[in-house]
Amino acid sequence: MLADFHKNVLKLLTSISIAQLIPIIITPLLTQYFTPEQFGFYGLYISICTILGAIASGKYDVAIMLPKRKKDALNILALCVLIAFFFSAIILSLLNIFHDLLFLKIESELISKYYFIIPLSIFLISINQSLINFLNRNRKYNCIAHQNILKSSSNSFSGLVLGFKKITSGLIMGHIFSLILTSALNFKNCIRDLNWQFINQKSMVKNFKKYIDFLKFSTLSNLFNSISNIGMTTIIIIFFGAKIAGLYFIAEKIIAIPVSFMTSSISQVYFEKASKLIYNDKVKLLNLTNKIQKNIFYILLPFLIIASIFGENIFSLFGERWAQSGLILKYFSVFVLMKNIYSPISHIGDILNKQKILLFFNISLFSFQLIAFYFLKEYNDIKVALLTASIFGAIHYLILNAYMKSELKKLI
Repeated sequence: MLADFHKNVLKLLTSISIAQLIPIIITPLLTQYFTPEQFGFYGLYISICTILGAIASGKYDVAIMLPKRKKDALNILALCVLIAFFFSAIILSLLNIFHDLLFLKIESELISKYYFIIPLSIFLISINQSLINFLNRNRKYNCIAHQNILKSSSNSFSGLVLGFKKITSGLIMGHIFSLILTSALNFKNCIRDLNWQFINQKSMVKNFKKYIDFLKFSTLSNLFNSISNIGMTTIIIIFFGAKIAGLYFIAEKIIAIPVSFMTSSISQVYFEKASKLIYNDKVKLLNLTNKIQKNIFYILLPFLIIASIFGENIFSLFGERWAQSGLILKYFSVFVLMKNIYSPISHIGDILNKQKILLFFNISLFSFQLIAFYFLKEYNDIKVALLTASIFGAIHYLILNAYMKSELKKLI
């Protein structure tokens, strides 16, 4: 079983390595065509769409992995698409009604004028995640690997082409293009397993009620978690402006690329494996969890130390205006470390039905980080606020990790 686990992790790790190598190569070129302010607005768009896209399905996308019967998984997938569609339609209506109020301080013409791209992106992000979980359930790791590469390459190269043509909104347009392509590929890969005759209203309602805790607790929990982890760019824009947000966004993006080499691939395979081991062999699940976290710590710690020391030199290669990104990096490294030690096994909370605990954790995490920025903004220096928010975040993940592992031990 562990041999299969390592084989599947390696398969996804290879694809993610290729997928993440592309932006490593392309980002220094993108920084020549786009300003820190443009990256700041791009980060704002990414934050909004990723945060809302993560909850658009009511978190029923996580439940796709859990039923024993394939019929139930299919109906949950259909439910995800339906909920995501209505959620995106509501967002479109709200953006239309409150357009002037919401976009008053945003100096991005594309986002302000063509605001419908936000609900479109939210819908595509949501159904993509649902389709990936369906592929994961069916152990189609090759398909997940291919979509990783397509998503990364189409996003990076389209942004580069549009930047070369001096289209200021090229970063956002490139992202939308990649979402459309990835959605088409994921649907094509899933279509063989979509037995439409199994999908019916009765079964959808039954599964809606059975997994309603995901809607009631995981949705709000994930909203706060996403704001804490992804929405930092939005918070920084509010308190420190688009330029500083753009510098942070690039620093976070570059540091996240090598880190996700490991965590993304391990997380997907761990979820599939843990969903079975929780019923069959809890001791093996605990051992697997400990082994994964230990290995990630030994790799991440020296990497982050080196990145913090030489960050300014590395980012100055992008141009002098980006050197400050390297300085900013060291102030959130401790948060990156603790978050990513927990990240690959984060699904353990869903498997153990700890949605209420996760909700409390994420509300607390967001509140502490927001407080740090609100009260320290008067220093007019992001470093103090970012370091304080980072320490708060690291402590939260330490406590959460200890709690989840103690709950797992109680089941043995």
